[in-house]
Amino acid sequence: MHAGDVLAEGERHYNARLSVANYRDIFARWARDSAALRTAVPCQLDLPYGTQAMETLDLFLPAGRPRGTLMYIHGGYWRSLDKSDASIVAPPFTAAGYAVAVVNYALCPVVSVETIVDQVRRAAAWLHGHSADWGAPPERLFACGHSAGGHLAAMLLATDWPALQPGLPARTIAGTVCVSALYDLRPLLQVPSVLEATRFTPESAAALSPALHRPLTKAPLLTAVGLDENPGFHEQFLAISRSWHGVHAGHVACPGRDHFTILDELTHSDGAIALAALRLMRSQHATLLQ
Repeated sequence: MHAGDVLAEGERHYNARLSVANYRDIFARWARDSAALRTAVPCQLDLPYGTQAMETLDLFLPAGRPRGTLMYIHGGYWRSLDKSDASIVAPPFTAAGYAVAVVNYALCPVVSVETIVDQVRRAAAWLHGHSADWGAPPERLFACGHSAGGHLAAMLLATDWPALQPGLPARTIAGTVCVSALYDLRPLLQVPSVLEATRFTPESAAALSPALHRPLTKAPLLTAVGLDENPGFHEQFLAISRSWHGVHAGHVACPGRDHFTILDELTHSDGAIALAALRLMRSQHATLLQ
């Protein structure tokens, strides 16, 4: 296969915007509905978890004392979108009694993916350390992410938390939900639209691939993929289900969903991913007391 054919195949496998003609309309709906939600529900906006401008999060609170906290990380191939597009993730979880923290991070190419991973780790450490501020038990901090955000959420399970920050427990993250996520970044070396912003090298792609490392606790991983997604995202699910089989707690296959409409299964209270995520989170309550 010629080099040009390889690159074209990479785009076909991983460029979701090429395969979803109305993706701009979907993005606009996310932003519009998120903005409306922020005016209608209790929330604390732009809380700083670090010192840089993009190191902020929005916190959505349930009625009463939170059962735990869900950290949500938006997608966008590490190069686009914003936490302000993702407030719509909160309602199914606040209705079930959880606080939801929607996290921002700096974007490529201004920063590297390595820097973004560090930022998300700092956000998780901040949430664990400050959870008493909103009355949530620190040991019930869960992570969820979509696409590149799912990659970042998975990296949290491969983090040595006590080494990162003394005093943090090894199981700082109680469980993770990864939606249409990326776990082995090496195929992205053949995707020009991604490389343009991320500037991955063979070395950095391998170092940043959760599937090539190991989870450092027994915290469970729940995965989800839309059946109408690009082939690459199905290959990514197979990679992590094999390499992390010891913590892979379940998979949600979503018929009729592409890489973007799959989020409806997370943002709607009766969505398949929201229901599975809540089952996983509740199942960990007793485990975390042992």
